This record gives sequence, structure tokens and C-alpha cells, in this order.
Amino acid sequence: MLKPQDVVLALKLLCKGKADWSQGGLAQELVMSASEVNAGLKRLAFAGLIEKQSDGRKWQVIKPALREFLLYGIKYVFPAEKGAPAVGIPTANAAQPLKNHVEDTGMLPVWPSKQGKSKGYALQPLYPTVPQAALQDAELYQWLTIVDALRDHDNDAMDIAIVTLKEKLAGRKPQQLAQEAAAEPAAARKDDQQLDLLA
Repeated sequence: MLKPQDVVLALKLLCKGKADWSQGGLAQELVMSASEVNAGLKRLAFAGLIEKQSDGRKWQVIKPALREFLLYGIKYVFPAEKGAPAVGIPTANAAQPLKNHVEDTGMLPVWPSKQGKSKGYALQPLYPTVPQAALQDAELYQWLTIVDALRDHDNDAMDIAIVTLKEKLAGRKPQQLAQEAAAEPAAARKDDQQLDLLA
């Protein structure tokens, strides 16, 4: 069974791409133990979210599988746990790449952390060391903020987060983000109308 830190590990593998890495190196960068990384890789492989690369030595993310899990499963398996006002590091709609496309409602979600200075409401990260790992890797930080937005059942900007995730997984540039996010609900309504006609 997957654990929350396995999602963090999968996102880190996305950041690595085809670059060389070691389990010890991943552990250091994610502020986890090497044994936790090793166990996480095994759980991700069992869940069908990663596979061996062609050389048979390294793991790589199965993007279609991870995409499906993040879009349709993560908010039920690892829902966002929100709390009292806190000081910390912005996440979800309060951080890039979503921040510029979402209306500022005042209270921002933050990971409670002494390393952060932003005020908002607490949104517990997938794993306690996420704030530290994110501050060391800007690309990982972006993935984690998108995933946090998807974990939040009450997120009014869910459509934006969904389009952003699809864009990043496809390796596409974000210029069309606003247009596609606006078109997505319209397309969904059209699909609903077609289903109504078939009923």
C-alpha cells in the first residue's frame, strides 16, 4: 500500500528525468532515510507507478499511471489536512505555478515551517520533510504545490491545477494555461449534455 512519502519520491523522480541518481542521493535530497527511499521505490513499483529503465538498473516514472492517480485518486487517498492560522511556506494556490492564475482570497495555504515567513492557514505536507526538500529543489516545489492543490477537496481552482499538471507531465509550455483552464469546464458541460441525450 502506498504511503504519502511515496508520492514525494515519485515527483522527485520526475524532476530527475534521465539524470543519474542513487538511492542515497535521493534520501539526502528528500531528507529521508535510505531505507525509506528503498521501501518507497518498491511500493511505487508494486502500484505500477514506476518501472525499470531500459538498462534494467534505474527506475523511471510511468507518466500515464501517475497522471491518472494524481488526477483521480490522490484527493481520496491522501486528502489535504487543513488547520489553524500558521506561518510557513506557501503551497497549492499560493505558490507557483498556480499563484499567477488564481485569485488571491486573502488566506493562503502554507506548510507550517520555521523556514517560511508567509502567513496563512496550515496545510499539512505529504511528508514532514517536504518543506526542506522543496526549498532545495525549485522543480520539486512546483510539483508539490500542484499536488497539494489537487489534494484539496474545497479548491475552487481545481480546473487550473488539473490543466497545470497535464501541461507539466506533457512537458508543454504554460502559455495556454489560462485558455485551456477556461475551456475545460465548457468541454465538461458539453460531455454532460451528450450523456444526457444518451440517457
